[in-house]
Amino acid sequence: MKEYNSNGIYFGYPENWIIEESEMETAAGSIQLTNEDGAFWLLKKYPFGTNPDEIAKEALTVMQEEYDDMEVDRFDRVLFDKTITGFEMTFFYLDLMNFAKILCFEQDGLTLAVFWQTGNQLIIRNEESVPVEKVLEAVTFSLLQGQCECQHQHH
Repeated sequence: MKEYNSNGIYFGYPENWIIEESEMETAAGSIQLTNEDGAFWLLKKYPFGTNPDEIAKEALTVMQEEYDDMEVDRFDRVLFDKTITGFEMTFFYLDLMNFAKILCFEQDGLTLAVFWQTGNQLIIRNEESVPVEKVLEAVTFSLLQGQCECQHQHH
């Protein structure tokens, strides 16, 4: 695993994934991770005060316009002292079952949104297979957990 640790953002990610940053030093930056199968994980920053629920609903609207017959489940949880809101989506695309998630929360004077999407691909490693969805969940979990640890170091 590699680590991203810059501009107050920390997370771990698979070493063979491509990472691209855009304007992360600003309040409107983004980071995208992609793998060779087309799965991606995107973190977007918004200025503090941007409503996380509205960001999640806008992303859901875009997805619903793009994909018909999408199953949607609302996501509201508290993890690592953060109130996280968003949606989990399942839909067919190119005859493959696809999974997507949008999670939005406030942290350290910013509103952050994580969006990821994958088909039902597996990562084969040492003869063990892991769904890409689980890898993306682990990246998100490390972001939430890492941020929490950083926050406690400041106090």
